[in-house]
Amino acid sequence: MRVQSSFGVKINFLLGLGISILVAVGVLAHRSIENLLETSHTEVSVYAGLGHLEAFLGSIRNAVAAQRSYLLTGSNAELRAYAEARARVSRELDSLRVHTTESDQLMRLREFQTVVGDRLRFLDSAVLAKVRGMLGAIPETLNPPAAATLDLRIEVIAEAFRGRELQSLRSQRTEAGFNADTSSFLISWGTAFACALLLWAMVNIHRHQTGRRIAERAVRASEAQLRLITDSVPALIGYVNREGRLLFHNRAFERWFGRAPETINADSLRGLFGEESYRTLHPHVESVLAGETGDFKFTFRTPDGKIKDLSAQFVPRREESDAVTGFYALVTDITALTEVERIKSEFVTTVSHELRTPLTSIRGSLGLLAGGVTGTLPEKARELVNIAMQNCERLVRLINDILDSERMMSGRMQFSFEPVDASAIIDRCLRETESFAAGNGVRIHYSAPAAQVTVRADRDRLAQVMTNLLSNACKFSPSGSEVGVTLKGAGTVARVEVSDRGPGVPALLAPRLFERFMQVDATNVRRVSGTGLGLAICKGLVERMDGRIGYLPREGGGSVFFFELPTWQEARVEHG
Repeated sequence: MRVQSSFGVKINFLLGLGISILVAVGVLAHRSIENLLETSHTEVSVYAGLGHLEAFLGSIRNAVAAQRSYLLTGSNAELRAYAEARARVSRELDSLRVHTTESDQLMRLREFQTVVGDRLRFLDSAVLAKVRGMLGAIPETLNPPAAATLDLRIEVIAEAFRGRELQSLRSQRTEAGFNADTSSFLISWGTAFACALLLWAMVNIHRHQTGRRIAERAVRASEAQLRLITDSVPALIGYVNREGRLLFHNRAFERWFGRAPETINADSLRGLFGEESYRTLHPHVESVLAGETGDFKFTFRTPDGKIKDLSAQFVPRREESDAVTGFYALVTDITALTEVERIKSEFVTTVSHELRTPLTSIRGSLGLLAGGVTGTLPEKARELVNIAMQNCERLVRLINDILDSERMMSGRMQFSFEPVDASAIIDRCLRETESFAAGNGVRIHYSAPAAQVTVRADRDRLAQVMTNLLSNACKFSPSGSEVGVTLKGAGTVARVEVSDRGPGVPALLAPRLFERFMQVDATNVRRVSGTGLGLAICKGLVERMDGRIGYLPREGGGSVFFFELPTWQEARVEHG
């Protein structure tokens, strides 16, 4: 998803950049054309202005020529020609002013107007004198010095005006040519670069589409392989969305529910399992949609009426944002395993009960023999009887541990919760274990708190846990060492610690210490006997009393076993 998003951003950037460059090239070309058109218009305007200038100068010359002809001939036709030429001077000057926009050129036109006005007044005065017959000698009148000066001034101004117009035109032509060359360069390379970008984008899109088609084929092949694998699994495998709809299922669903695939697709768990079973599933569905993995067992009646014991695992499906969009479900039929466990439990219980009665009788008989009821036994016979009694006691403990373990696993062990003085229970267990500790050459030291610590527990089960931990500590402690017992009350929790100076527990075995039949010995040959069920039973008993049990290595060597139980006040608040 993130790779596709990155590719989309890259392609959009390339396409956007290429299109932007093409738009910029188009704008630049448009502006270049506008500049050329503007230069062309300016050139037309300049040449039109120069044309009006030449027409204006020509009108002045015509007026001078017509005035001279009239002065020489006195012809009325020449007088009319002078009048027409003089009128054209004013008109051409106005036309020239219309085509002029630059301030310095307008200033020259104003100067033109002044000088030409003075020149026309000279012409008019001579014509008027001729009309009135007041002219003197003709040569002086035709070209007086002042008139010659004005004509020269007119030519100077005209030349300056003409030069300025041509200079402006040349400057604009030069700028337009530079702009055209620059624009041509930018347009050519910009178009080439934009085309290259677009071509690169098209090549990348093609590659991406090709890769995507290959990936889609691989995904379809993978999905087909996954479908083959999941369809071959006898367990129910499916994916459920947040609305409780089944979006994926394997073939086991079709066999279990006897329905066609299209009728199962998008059906709900409630519709598949029915209201009765869904009441058990509903809390676990809500829990997994909240992000917690679920592992539980429930009973289900199939459409053909069979009762199935099922084990279910719910695993949430999370998006990159950590939002839960649904969950994966794995439901396994454990009916056969449950039946085997039931048969095994019944067998173990039956055998244990059947063994307990003869063992009790054997133990009693051996006790009578050891007590001398039948007379004093020889030394060797007494040793054999004692060995038999010890092994008989071991078998009794083994049977009791097995029965307790089976009752714990089946949930048939009964608990009677009440406020219990933890220190009193520990004192009782210490007295009962005192002879056993002395037989192992071990002393027990108890650190009792000043105030009474009352816990919520079953009195007999608490004593069973305490006795088991004490006997283990004594068995594994070297002769002459000390076993420490500490009781601490910390407000809502009471903690009991039993520490010894034995060989300790290897770090690799510590996580499995409270498993059934787990036994630890630091030597190659076991020097103490046991069933391997004691710690597992203690763990089950403590947890059933809402507590926890654990192990810590003791500093300087040895072990510290501890368990914690809720105090009576805290437990009363929690349990109403």
